Amino acid sequence: MSQRSELQITEAEWDVMLSVWEADDQTAGEIIARVEPIQKRSHRTVRTLLTRLVEKGAVTVRIDGSRHLYRAAVTRNECVRLAARSFTDRFFAGDLQSLLIHFVENETLSSDEVEELRQRLDERLTEKSEPNANQATNKSSSRRRKKK
Repeated sequence: MSQRSELQITEAEWDVMLSVWEADDQTAGEIIARVEPIQKRSHRTVRTLLTRLVEKGAVTVRIDGSRHLYRAAVTRNECVRLAARSFTDRFFAGDLQSLLIHFVENETLSSDEVEELRQRLDERLTEKSEPNANQATNKSSSRRRKKK
């Protein structure tokens, strides 16, 4: 969905989304009750943020009698991916390698964190090379069938 690929959630809206992701079919009052004490946002501000999230397509609202029930239309993981892509595009001209190098060179990483990064990168390399190996196998099988 192109709207989702452009979805940008502000920091204040993120606070509301955290509450929305906790459960489906919540009333505005339930969401406000969670956000208000933690973020010190007024009842009116939380309602405004919730309305904006509905307008952006991040939250859906269903009317049940006199109640408006809210639920997330996007997953937290999807929002994180979009925000990460936006950050990479904005600060690193879309160059993911530059982003990763920046964090490796400028952030403090424990040896356990470095090891986990190595393992994840190795897994990623293995995933990338396996389809190629399967394609090569399929091509040679296809060639053998044609020769028969």
